[in-house]
Amino acid sequence: MVIGLLHKIAKNSLERPNVILAVVFFLMPFIFSIAASFVFRWPINPVTISARILLSFALWIGGILLLFILIKLVKGAPALKFMGLMTGLSFIQLLNFILSVAILALLLILMPGLFSLFAQQLSDNTFNNSDLSVIMNSIDRQSDTILFAGFGLLLIFLFLIVTLSLYLIYLLIHFAGQGSRKQNWLILVIWLAIIGIVNFFFF
Repeated sequence: MVIGLLHKIAKNSLERPNVILAVVFFLMPFIFSIAASFVFRWPINPVTISARILLSFALWIGGILLLFILIKLVKGAPALKFMGLMTGLSFIQLLNFILSVAILALLLILMPGLFSLFAQQLSDNTFNNSDLSVIMNSIDRQSDTILFAGFGLLLIFLFLIVTLSLYLIYLLIHFAGQGSRKQNWLILVIWLAIIGIVNFFFF
């Protein structure tokens, strides 16, 4: 069912690009992060947030352009549209949003009160080792069984999100013109390697 849905997303994105939808999906994780900061009264720096969004958007567009060029060079794909790839890759941002919500919900269940405690420690814009000790002590009060089960579930969910994201990228490459499976994998591996290097230096 999920695999079939990803096939539809990849095909429809390439055939019927939707730039507005792509931008909305891109912004969703950031909007959620800002909303969570308001709810839990974490410090918010508009300049830092704006710079982070602009940098992430530039790297996102750059990654789409790189994938577009690689597909053109390796497979040709005369009908491929940049906006199609942009629409398809934006669904990964939607998956990141779902992951963010899941992480927050899981942490609230595993460690109730942690976020309000964290906000108190940051209220004066300082955070030292003693503050960290207070937070770690609040975590230690939780049952080991619940913590292990919760973080195990989180790792499984993270693995699924990463796997689905990689498969969606492969499908976009696959449906973007005629080509062999080896060509598809070559494009994916080169793209991931370059993106990994860029993110290592910028994040």
